[in-house]
Amino acid sequence: MTSPDTRLEIEVWSDVLCPWCYIGDARLEAAIKDSPHADRIDVRIRTFQLDPDFPATPTPVVDYLSAKKGLPVEQAEQMEAQVAELARAEGLAYAPNHPVQNTLDLLRLVHLGNEHGVGWQYMTAMQAALFGGEDGAFAHDTLVRLGTGIGIPESEIRDVLATDRYADAVRAEHQEAIALGARGVPFTVLGRRIGIPGAVPTEAYGQAIVQAWEHVDA
Repeated sequence: MTSPDTRLEIEVWSDVLCPWCYIGDARLEAAIKDSPHADRIDVRIRTFQLDPDFPATPTPVVDYLSAKKGLPVEQAEQMEAQVAELARAEGLAYAPNHPVQNTLDLLRLVHLGNEHGVGWQYMTAMQAALFGGEDGAFAHDTLVRLGTGIGIPESEIRDVLATDRYADAVRAEHQEAIALGARGVPFTVLGRRIGIPGAVPTEAYGQAIVQAWEHVDA
């Protein structure tokens, strides 16, 4: 029998521009809300930069996919349409051909968010802005607005954006995920016992929570 003070930590490796992370994070959140242990589950967002060489200028996602994967534009558009349909099925906004760019600055800010206990909220706010088609989703003023909206001091956000603070932490968490068996994101680890690669259905996250909870005090 678990103690009333028992808590389960769920770690989620994610990148802001990953649509499967956007969908997976929403499904995981729904599974947590459905759990009878919801008030004793802590989510810690961790970072995994999918493309460190991505340029720092916005590029329409269809153009990016076409060039990155060597696909005809029409096929890239079909891929995005399929992802958009899945996202909307989860109640998520998904703008067609939203811009993407290098996410190092955003992921560094997620680490700042973790220092304030709101890294998960910061990540999901960034995802909502990006995939929702918000103009300037990568702009510093947008990132400041999203961060201050969840309680992070503006001065600290701007300090991170003006320096390379947390860059080493982003790289370290990427390597940690690889060591744990991740080959992409989302990658979810429950209680350091159960690893889930990819975005699985809400029910599968729920089953993993049940399984992980059984071992919390083991």
